[in-house]
Amino acid sequence: MIPAHLAHADPLIERFDRWVRAHLDEPITLDAAAIALATSKRTLTRRMRDTIGETPIAYIQEVRIERAAHLLRTSDHSVERIAEMVGYADGGTLRTLLRRRLGQGVRELRRMA
Repeated sequence: MIPAHLAHADPLIERFDRWVRAHLDEPITLDAAAIALATSKRTLTRRMRDTIGETPIAYIQEVRIERAAHLLRTSDHSVERIAEMVGYADGGTLRTLLRRRLGQGVRELRRMA
C-alpha cells in the first residue's frame, strides 16, 4: 500500500499504517486515529496528502479492500465474515466496494486463489 521509502520518510505515516491495520475490524474515525497517534486530524490529513497523495479515510478504505481481497483469495471465510473482519457492516457493502475498486467480484477473487 504505502511504498516503504515513503512510509519511512514520515514516521507519522508509518505509525498510522500500523495503527489502521491493528484496528481494521473496528469502526475507525479520524478523531480516534489522531488521538492514538498524538497528533491533530489536520496534521494527519496534511501529511497523508503530502506523502502518499490520499486522505486518511481513503487510505483506510484501501487497506480494508486490500485485506478483504487477500482473505477472499486465501481463506474459506464467508463474505459476511470477511466484511466483519475488515470493518464493514455487511457483505453487500464489501461486494459493492470490491467491484468498484478492483473491478472484480467475490467469485473472481476466489478463483485467483
